[in-house]
Order: sequence, then C-alpha cells, then structure tokens
Amino acid sequence: MTIHKIDLTSPGFKRNPFPRFNELRDMGPILQAKLPMVGTCWITTTYEAADTVLRDKDRFCTDAMNAGRKSRTAFLGAMGWLLPQVVKSMMQNMLTMDEPDHRRLRSLVESAFVRQSVDEMRPGIERIVDRQLDVLEQVADGDRTVDFQNEFARRVPLAVICELLGLPDQDRGKFEKWCDFSHATGLVSILWVMRRMGRLQRYLRSQFDDCRRHARPGMMSALVRAEQDGHRLSEEELLASVFLLLIAGHETTTHLMTVGLLALDQHSGAKAQLLADWTKVDAAVDEMLRYNSTIQMTKPRFVRHDIEFYGRQIKRGEFFMPLLAGANYDPAEFPDPGRFDINRENNHHMAFGRGIHVCLGLKLAKAEAEIAFERLLRRFPNLTVATPYDQLRWSQRIGSRSLLGLPVKLSGEVDGNKVRHVE
Repeated sequence: MTIHKIDLTSPGFKRNPFPRFNELRDMGPILQAKLPMVGTCWITTTYEAADTVLRDKDRFCTDAMNAGRKSRTAFLGAMGWLLPQVVKSMMQNMLTMDEPDHRRLRSLVESAFVRQSVDEMRPGIERIVDRQLDVLEQVADGDRTVDFQNEFARRVPLAVICELLGLPDQDRGKFEKWCDFSHATGLVSILWVMRRMGRLQRYLRSQFDDCRRHARPGMMSALVRAEQDGHRLSEEELLASVFLLLIAGHETTTHLMTVGLLALDQHSGAKAQLLADWTKVDAAVDEMLRYNSTIQMTKPRFVRHDIEFYGRQIKRGEFFMPLLAGANYDPAEFPDPGRFDINRENNHHMAFGRGIHVCLGLKLAKAEAEIAFERLLRRFPNLTVATPYDQLRWSQRIGSRSLLGLPVKLSGEVDGNKVRHVE
C-alpha cells in the first residue's frame, strides 16, 4: 500500500495550498500518509470524508485507549512518552475524551461559559479593540508602518480571554508573555515553551486557590465552582480546560484576524463591499474562516475496530487526521473554492470542526473578528499590507496556516494628527 509523504509545512505550500489539496483530492477521499511530527496515519481529502470521521462516534474515537492504544498521546509515537508531565496534563482536556467523559467535562465548562453571553461581552470587546487601535497608531513608525499581528491581532484576543477568565489586571503582562507560543517550531524553542508552560501552570494553580477562597467575576471562578449532577472539575481538569480556552480563544483568533486581513488586502473588491455595507461582515468572517483555513487539521480520530472505509481496509488503532482545509476547499461542497467570495451562500465550512467536539468558543471568536475588522477599517479605511505577498514569512508549524508577522501601513486619510473615521 502506498504511503504518501505530504508537504504541509513548507513556505510554498503555506503561500498557496489550493493546488496541493486539489492533487490530494484527485488521489481519493482518504489516503495513507506520513506527516511530520505525526508519522504514518490516514488523512481525509474531501468534505464528505472529513464530516463522516468527525461525526461517527461508533467507528471513530478521540481517546486512543478506546481503540486499543496504551496512552492518549499514542499518535505522537515515542515523542508522546518523552513529553514532560506539564505538557501531558494540559493535553488531557475534553478534546481527547469520548463520551461519557467528554459530555461531563464539556457540560461543566459550558455551564461556566454561558454565564457571559457573547452579546453581553460585545461592549467589552469593543473597548479592548478601540484601546488597541490607539496603541497600533502610537507604535507606528514614521511612515505609519506597524506589525498588525504582534501589535493588534495577538493582543486583542488575549485581552478578551483574560477578561473572560477574570484574571487580575496586574498579572496580564506576564500572562501574555507566558502564552505566546507563536514561534514554537524547532526543538530549542519548544523546550523554551515548555518552561513557559510550567510557569503558566503554577500561576493557574495559584489562581484556582484564590478563586476557592474568594469568589470573583469571571469564568475561572465559575469553573472552580461549577457543579452538575454532583460532579465538579478536578484540579487537573481545571488546568486542562483553562489551557484549552487560552489556546482556542487566543492563538486561533490571532491567525483568523491576521490572515483574514491579508485576504482582504488581496481582494480589494471584497474590502470595498465591506466599507460600503457593514452588514456583510458576518459573511466575510465566515469566508475568511473557509478560504484561509488557518486551522488545517483536527486532533486524531482513532479507529475503534477493524472497518472498511471508502474501499480501504483499516485496522483497529490506526488513526485519521481529518484535513479541515481539504474539506473547506472541496468543490463538491463549495463552488469555485479558490475564489474569495464574501457573498458566498450556504457557507457550511469546517473551520471550527464538526460533531461533538465542535469548538466551544466559535461564537466568541467570530464576534471578536467581526468587531475588530469593522472598527479597524472604519478607522483606517486605506490600510494596506506593507510587504509583498511572496516576501511574507509563514510559520512552518504543521496544522496551522499562519504568519510570523504582518507589516501594514496605516495609510488612512489624515486630518491633523487624527485618522478620519469612515461612517
């Protein structure tokens, strides 16, 4: 059986992933592949195949032990055994669990999460965005050029998640530093990130203790006190759940904003439509999620028992890496998928996954992006990317289509020292 060695990390692939996904789809809906950091696995290349793997709980599971493996980190091979405990403990979250453990944990987290509706959070998000736009303008250099990703797209989601969790204001500076995993690709940088994760873990444990002693506003205190049917979150479950919220609510939204702005810069017609009609911003964000597919694959799904799937014989314990990007670029589901179209109808993209593990914070992520783009482009309507597309630096992290920075020129109309807002 052919095992395909697939490039999902090179700068060329990250700049233009469409041709490669078309080639993979032509080979079949599922393929056996060898991926960096993962090893030999099965991948899906079509919308239908990815949807089936993510929804079918009878044939596929997320806990490797339910498929006969010895550990939940089995898909990492020898590396899984070598991971320090600080990393393993933070990986034991609801994304690695099947029912009924998944439902128990997700219900407890949801009960804390829904106490603050997204609509109630909008005024706070708007304040955070406006404050960071002020900073963006202040740090711009003489020709009004600034790194949009590092000065805005990274800081806004982290400020939102800090506010959501209810972290003390005086701690947010060091918290932001510990949560920056953006350059973790090589071995040395990964070890450096693990050290940060150790500090973050110790800090979170101290915050849990404080929340137990003194109730305070925010989701962290709500998680500590959450109870359903007599169940509460253990210390390790608290740690893993908060860490998941940080990564899902921060890193992914950063890349949605950054690569989303790049897409608008490349498609001036879409940007002009938004400037003329902001009711299109919801559809525009959905198209950014589909077109950019910054999260390109899910966590592995293990085969519970021997099966035949799309004509291939697959044994218990083997696993799939469903390619969300492959699903989002499938012409059977999205006509002309290589076209960025903010007027696209029935845009049922898979950017947030599918099935029981669909992203808990999808509404919050979309709201942050919608607010950010509207207020950014109202204030700087002529903002442009300052670096040619082929010179932008892409992260080589597998599973993520993200930039290492996005220099932009704040070339809005200037009236004195202020940028004139577009109403």
